[in-house]
Amino acid sequence: MSTLLKPTIQVLDKNPEVKSFIYQMISEFDQFVTPQTIVTVTAKDPRKLALQYEAEGKIISHQELRRLYRISIELNEGDAKAEAEGVHEDIFQAIKIAKDNLLLQLIAIQDSVVSQQDRLIEINHYLQPMVVH
Repeated sequence: MSTLLKPTIQVLDKNPEVKSFIYQMISEFDQFVTPQTIVTVTAKDPRKLALQYEAEGKIISHQELRRLYRISIELNEGDAKAEAEGVHEDIFQAIKIAKDNLLLQLIAIQDSVVSQQDRLIEINHYLQPMVVH
């Protein structure tokens, strides 16, 4: 089982530099997860995107797709699941894109849950001078 402290990094753990970068990227999810959250980072076959790209009007040959990295980051906790992918010719950029896409999803969820009034109360709390007795 993997958690934020020990994520499952399939296929990507052969390169220590990539593994370190993944740990650095997923640490940005700290504020959105609990110790029970399972984190999975996987490399997927970018050639399987050919039909999707074709439907979107993007013309990319199979040879070009072979040179790309398709990285997926998934967070699971109970029945809840959030997943995002990044595709790029540089593995580090693909990981960063996946992380950024997942962060956007998590921020949108957080914004829909936290009301504007709650946010103002929290901001005002931090703006108050600290009182020491």
